[in-house]
Amino acid sequence: MKKSSYMTRAMKAHDPRYASILSKLGYARADSVFAATKEAVVADDLTELRKQYQEVVGKRAFNGWDAETVAQKIAEAKD
Repeated sequence: MKKSSYMTRAMKAHDPRYASILSKLGYARADSVFAATKEAVVADDLTELRKQYQEVVGKRAFNGWDAETVAQKIAEAKD
């Protein structure tokens, strides 16, 4: 009988979330490479905008704001 643990089943799944997490843990697969999605790029932009907001205003940005709102708040604070 073949051993079937959580890791074995997760590595067989073609879910990009498993691919990114397992590759960080050292269980990378060649056919399951995490591709940067549009949401990941937007999240990176939002992270940078939140850092800029904290530098300009001196407070952390509200987590419910999207990138457009944070950029608008930065512009208002600079004026």
